[in-house]
Amino acid sequence: MTELQRAKKISIIAAREAGKLLMKNLTKVKQMSLKAKHDIVTEIDLKAEKIIIDKIKRAFPDHNILSEESIASNKDSEYSWVVDPIDGTINFYHATAPFRVAICLTKNGSPLLSTIYNPIKNELYYAEKGKGATINNKPIRVNKNKKAENSVVMTHISSKEDARERTISALNSIFNKTLHMRAFGSGIAAMTYVASGKFDVFFNVRTYPWDILAGALLIEEAGGIVTDIEGKKITLKSNSVLATNGKVHKQILELLKNI
Repeated sequence: MTELQRAKKISIIAAREAGKLLMKNLTKVKQMSLKAKHDIVTEIDLKAEKIIIDKIKRAFPDHNILSEESIASNKDSEYSWVVDPIDGTINFYHATAPFRVAICLTKNGSPLLSTIYNPIKNELYYAEKGKGATINNKPIRVNKNKKAENSVVMTHISSKEDARERTISALNSIFNKTLHMRAFGSGIAAMTYVASGKFDVFFNVRTYPWDILAGALLIEEAGGIVTDIEGKKITLKSNSVLATNGKVHKQILELLKNI
């Protein structure tokens, strides 16, 4: 078994075990605290994160780990794991969907493999650089829509005031040039919808690596395009995202100018 095959195995086991914990506690969350105004964390976020990080550390003790709820573990490795134990915590806290478990392994800042798990539907998304994207081992592709006017655009209403104002200021002009808009409360879930061809576009003007890297590789391996909102390549340092089926990417980039 190669190191990459071992990484795939560990990421899938970790995502499924974390997902099992989420489902066991879906209607039983008792503790919630505010990380910031409008932004929460539950005790299940922390327990799910521990499951994932413990498995990664045992298998790859020399790798870096960057996770939403923990202090980064920097081992000066070219490999970094990026983890979001619950993307969509507010949805999870209210026992509704969507939410996802997201794990991504990067090499020198670029995504190498990603595992995303939707425990409600037992859907396991997996992508590996150069090897395509799957859901429960079946290949997935972005859709073939070529026109912004036929596109459903997903976004995120940020808990950060400046990002929220930038997004809201752009919504009317984007809506006028596209078919419709959605905000699901989970950027990773939105990116799985792009990768599997359900919808066309997702953008977020202010985000973090754990919110985008796993979804970025999934979409790229499904035939789409992912950049930041200025059209630059997605890396560990990216703080915005535009993810599309690829065919409408330039059109949407144009609509996002100056926001």
